[in-house]
Amino acid sequence: MGCVALLVQAPASGQLLPLPGVLASAPPELLDRVRADPFTYFRFINRAWAARVCEVFSDVKGLPAVRLHGDAHVEQFAFTNESWGLTDFDDSARGPAFIDIVRFLGSIDLATRQRGWTSDRDALWDRFFAGYREGLSDPTIRPPEPEIVHVLRRNVPPTHRAFLAWGESQMQPMTEATSKSVVAGMAAFERFIRPGRPDLRVGYFAVKKAGWLRIGVGSAATRKVLIRIEGPTAGDDDDQLLEAKEVSSLDGVGCLDDSSTSPALRIVDGTRQLGRMKHDILALGPAQLIPAATDSPEHSLNWWVSSWEPSYREVRLSDLRSVQDLMEIVYDSGFQLGVGDPSDASARSQLRSSVEALEGRFRTGSSTIVEELLAGWRELSGR
Repeated sequence: MGCVALLVQAPASGQLLPLPGVLASAPPELLDRVRADPFTYFRFINRAWAARVCEVFSDVKGLPAVRLHGDAHVEQFAFTNESWGLTDFDDSARGPAFIDIVRFLGSIDLATRQRGWTSDRDALWDRFFAGYREGLSDPTIRPPEPEIVHVLRRNVPPTHRAFLAWGESQMQPMTEATSKSVVAGMAAFERFIRPGRPDLRVGYFAVKKAGWLRIGVGSAATRKVLIRIEGPTAGDDDDQLLEAKEVSSLDGVGCLDDSSTSPALRIVDGTRQLGRMKHDILALGPAQLIPAATDSPEHSLNWWVSSWEPSYREVRLSDLRSVQDLMEIVYDSGFQLGVGDPSDASARSQLRSSVEALEGRFRTGSSTIVEELLAGWRELSGR
């Protein structure tokens, strides 16, 4: 595929703003964070960003649909005691590779502005594309662990007891009816999952405590429940934490291709196909997980459940000691996105050629959309 001239049609206002209804559903404390920081605003409006990317690159034809992360950016990089890489596949879907590429390029641009490394932006973009090409070329290799992961991992993780106590501190009150629904939902979930997990004892999913979970930026308005379950024994020391999350809508992102896939399944598939950090529990939620919390019957069909790993930690921009730390993260992230899909060697080669031909356009288009985003952030924050 040849590289064509950049045709960018800016929004009528010249500003990239949240999609309708997003601001109204956001908690006030989150809106304060969004107004204070353009990178948080970038994280907050992923659906509007993705829809804009679809518009800007609507004339690009012939790219195969791939498994997308859907919200790939530098603060999605995380690690556990065992692994590291991009995480949080809430917006995973199938679609053109430029969704992930342009999103990640935009995050690099904004990260360098925040950390005062703007002169290194293009070199960081180079490093991302080097990783992406390498992942497409040889998915069998694994980049070395970024040094910042090694450094941050030195911090002693909390005891399991402390981890459980912290989890309970995140649980917000729910009505008695909703609590009963969670208990019934977990009983249904155990029956659903047992055929594939006979190793889990009967009563593994018995609920000890549950509450609403109010964390996240892009997913802040998504309904989430944190659940403490019995786990391997009836004792307290080996209890586990599960997160049940309602699937967020990707309506308005016109170039995605997941019409035949249930919303929750696209997230489970994305986590399994692209993710490196494995969840002991990762599955669709039962149809009536939290019926008391839903507004209409179809909502109860779109829940998914995953276990929390005590050693999990996300790498924040403020953790980075130098541009070199960011270089290693963007290379590894590019590699992970390149490895993800497709599996056929010929298709991978074709995708690599197409991305190389369009690389200049991806860079220019990302810069343009970042400027639109900053204009929208200034409008929202009154700057």
